[in-house]
Amino acid sequence: MKRAENKKGIRLSTQIALFFSIIIVCIVLISSIVMTSLLRTVILKQKSQTLLQDSVRLSQYMLVSEYQKTFLDALNESSHNMRYSSSTLHESYDLVDRIARQAAIPYYMSYAVFGIANAETLILGTNDPYLPILPVTSNGKTERYFVKNFYVDGDLNILYTSMRVGNVFLQTSVNMDVDSIDSLLYKLPFIVLLTLFPILLVSFFTARFLSARLLKPVTDITKTANEISASNLDRRIPESDSKDEIHALARTFNSLFARLQADFDRERQFTSDVSHELRTPLAVLLGHVDLLRRWGKSNPKILNESLETLHSEIKSMQSLVENLLLLSRSERQQTSEKLIIKVKIFLEKIIDDMRFVSPEVQFELNCPKDAVLLTNPDILTQILRILITNSIRYSPAPTFVSLGYDSQKNLLSVSDKGHGIAPEDLPHIFERLYRADKSRNHKTGGSGLGLAIAKNLVKNIDARIWAESEGLEKGTTMHIQFGREKLLP
Repeated sequence: MKRAENKKGIRLSTQIALFFSIIIVCIVLISSIVMTSLLRTVILKQKSQTLLQDSVRLSQYMLVSEYQKTFLDALNESSHNMRYSSSTLHESYDLVDRIARQAAIPYYMSYAVFGIANAETLILGTNDPYLPILPVTSNGKTERYFVKNFYVDGDLNILYTSMRVGNVFLQTSVNMDVDSIDSLLYKLPFIVLLTLFPILLVSFFTARFLSARLLKPVTDITKTANEISASNLDRRIPESDSKDEIHALARTFNSLFARLQADFDRERQFTSDVSHELRTPLAVLLGHVDLLRRWGKSNPKILNESLETLHSEIKSMQSLVENLLLLSRSERQQTSEKLIIKVKIFLEKIIDDMRFVSPEVQFELNCPKDAVLLTNPDILTQILRILITNSIRYSPAPTFVSLGYDSQKNLLSVSDKGHGIAPEDLPHIFERLYRADKSRNHKTGGSGLGLAIAKNLVKNIDARIWAESEGLEKGTTMHIQFGREKLLP
């Protein structure tokens, strides 16, 4: 049995695994980008602080007046075109180197002391003659400086700061490419990309395994549901004790199967009842036809009796077929258009029509004169005719039928003083072909479909119907309750 699949055939567990893997990959990528950015910011800030601290310490050593005099002499001699031959300039280089050692400047830091002579920049001392003299930075600030292919074998990528120290300027810098941590940070995205593939595989198979385990109850439910058919609707899906969504799903399926089983049982019973209803009149018809074939031509009495019986049974069968068609239409009918009717006038017309058919029946009407109702008059007429016909059929002579309407409760009632209904039969009287008379005789001429039709018609006018009876030979009252929103002032 295949697991539940979507239209493209991808299993749900695979979809969950893919979704989970994509989320993991996105989290790893975003985390690596954020962490790299944060680490770079932190490291750059630490380097800037260290560079500024070392620069300040070096500048403090340079402020010694004797050192400042040496720097000033070198600048003055350079103004007389003696820059490269001046012994003072050589002393300046030696002095700067000595000051750097005294200040314990780290080996990886580059520095340069320079001044302005004849509108030109004169370097008075440096440990890296290849570094250019860059624009002076703001006080206490560092700047990044990058030049691609500055060297034959690489780029220039430094963090530097510069400040005025007495008569000269001090520029210090660190190479950003040399730091192993910074280099690792630049390579981190590529490292993450290389590790994504195994992460993706591990997360995919892990998620697929876990989702398959979690979805196994759903798979079992699907398998069991597919195995249930009309022949074994009594089978049910096992319900877990976890009371979770899986339990709710299994319970929903079981409830559905229970309703289907009840519907199938009713259909089977209905088919059996229809067969039974037709079998008896057909047997009677066949018997009388045989009787007519044997003695009908020679015996006028048998001929007349058989013809009367045939006529009665055919009318009974015709009524049954017509009621079956009406029942089918009532089950398919949707809510119809509603009109405002004056209840008393409407009920008086119903009574007049029924008196024409059954003049021996005594009718009583209890209804407020100005009562109105929003409903479908045609459907309500069908319902009342069925209920009144039932009251007449199951009441002894003299027959009494009462119609009433309570405008406060929006309740319409049809009452009689007939045979009544036993308490055990009350829940079933609206079922198709159900008769309280278990012998199913046809003395009353009923088909057993009237109340089932009435129940379906009542649904089509947004109402509900029920019966009340205190017991056998105590009469019956049929109630039709309309919605409160249908009551108009």
